[in-house]
Amino acid sequence: MGNIIHRKAPSTWGLFKSNPSLYLASKLYGRLSRQQLHPSPPPSFSPVRTICISDTHNTDISPLIPPGDILIHAGDLTHSGTPPELQVTFDWLGSLPHEHKIVIAGNHDIYLQTDEGRSWARSWRERGIIYLEDEAHTIQVRGRTFKIFGSPFTPKHGNGTFQYPRTGATDSPSRWSVIPDDTDILITHGPLHGHLDLTGLGCRALLARMWELCRKQPPMLHVFGHIHGGRGTEIMLWNPAQSIWEDVVLKKGGWFLTMRLLWAILWGGQNSHARTIAVNASVIGGPRDRDVRPPVVIDI
Repeated sequence: MGNIIHRKAPSTWGLFKSNPSLYLASKLYGRLSRQQLHPSPPPSFSPVRTICISDTHNTDISPLIPPGDILIHAGDLTHSGTPPELQVTFDWLGSLPHEHKIVIAGNHDIYLQTDEGRSWARSWRERGIIYLEDEAHTIQVRGRTFKIFGSPFTPKHGNGTFQYPRTGATDSPSRWSVIPDDTDILITHGPLHGHLDLTGLGCRALLARMWELCRKQPPMLHVFGHIHGGRGTEIMLWNPAQSIWEDVVLKKGGWFLTMRLLWAILWGGQNSHARTIAVNASVIGGPRDRDVRPPVVIDI
């Protein structure tokens, strides 16, 4: 499992050499995403500062965490998921000053998949930590209401916890029908397929569910981790260009699809009122996971 989850981002030359059309398509799509400004909050509200972290794996990064309104941890709190590890991590999170602290588990957090572990994690609500497992929680920040849904589950790979079968689940959004239609902030441990996932390691079922949500309004923010080398931020526009990019990733490139992507970008691919800020907030990463990266700060 570590070969995928802890895979470092390949070099630019390695990407181009292995698949030129996929590399060029990724540059085109990345440029489209970078050109989009973060959507501004309604003028009658002040921005809500959201501090995003994931995959800390027992690392206390208190000196790196800035002030904010909401702190989100998207799973892999520990290395081995033992009760002592989790106690230390929850003690650390509980000591942070943020008014709203939302936490999910990850595939390393084994104890939290037991009934005893779930009960223990939920008891932390009294100390300011909201632990979510396939459930929603609503908060209010300065008169604004946010419905937050969190889930630790990822497609099965190896022997990790909180996993569901890839077979029969990777194309259908049914596994993710638990996500409410009116979700404002989505927290999952793993990424969508084709988005901040090292080009194809994410979940197709989750992506399909997100397209369903776009029929009304997609979440304004999606926070995840799991794929350490995919760390970054992307503005998802839910438009033809994005759909073609996802086909490029699914089919592992192809010059015809790359040219279609270019055409969509030049002729209307940027036109969309629906947007989602996607954040891979993995803290641990780099060669042999020796790097410690700071939180990602998003104002919504």
